[in-house]
Amino acid sequence: MSERRLIVPVSPELLPDASRVVERALERTRYLAGALDALRSTVLSPSKDARAFASVRGARIHGVIVFGFFGGASGAGRLQLVVVERDARRAGVGAAMVREALAALREDGARFVLAELPDDSYELSGARELLESFRFREESRVDDFYRDGLALSFMRLELAGT
Repeated sequence: MSERRLIVPVSPELLPDASRVVERALERTRYLAGALDALRSTVLSPSKDARAFASVRGARIHGVIVFGFFGGASGAGRLQLVVVERDARRAGVGAAMVREALAALREDGARFVLAELPDDSYELSGARELLESFRFREESRVDDFYRDGLALSFMRLELAGT
């Protein structure tokens, strides 16, 4: 019998393992430092605006998600980070974490969710596809935001009535 995947809050005790997952998933990318900062600050000072979950099977973390609300914006949820271990990709780990985060945001009164996504299919392979599978749609973009040819996309999902 295989072990069940659990989606659990990232506690300070889980932070070292969760950080290693982020490091492996984003190694050699320009996004690693910001992702680690977001995870650490969220776990050390969790609030409605910033929470982190991990996908755990057995004693191993397979993925991490950081989400919450945009501070001061009524009903505006946000997905800040979704990472999955390379050997666990395409196994539903990312989708399970996004479902849990969206449910938590909806329960806490989110009307919509925004994800700010570097339009970087090389270093963030599968990120846009994951969001689009949940019906996130590009609302706007800032061309050449990260560098020439690399835009910042604002992906939006309406939660009202879903």
